[in-house]
Amino acid sequence: MLRKLFLLSVIVLMMAGCATSTSYVNYTTQRFPPKDELYAVNVYSESQSIGASNPYYVIGKVSIEGFVSSGVSPESLTRQAKEIVRKRGADAIINAKTEIYHYYGGDALLKFKGELIVYAPAVSK
Repeated sequence: MLRKLFLLSVIVLMMAGCATSTSYVNYTTQRFPPKDELYAVNVYSESQSIGASNPYYVIGKVSIEGFVSSGVSPESLTRQAKEIVRKRGADAIINAKTEIYHYYGGDALLKFKGELIVYAPAVSK
């Protein structure tokens, strides 16, 4: 039973991974070492503020899109964005939003956008 559930989960993840289009734009030539796959990535929406006590640098912009009919959901797009954050060595995503575009025939395109940030090192006084 567990084996069947695992296989089904793998198939669903593979389908969701293939059903999306991803774009990443670097804002800097600087490279950062990748984060561990268990690194907790924070996602801040456009309406959330990190605050001045947490300085950061914006290093790039990510955009991921896919159709709902292909099994894409806001959660799967956010998961993919977090994977990109880890691979790029970033710490979090700011200005994140998911837009929905409805098409004739009932299908919908989901589009996730956000900017990758790296937290600035602490300044000692």
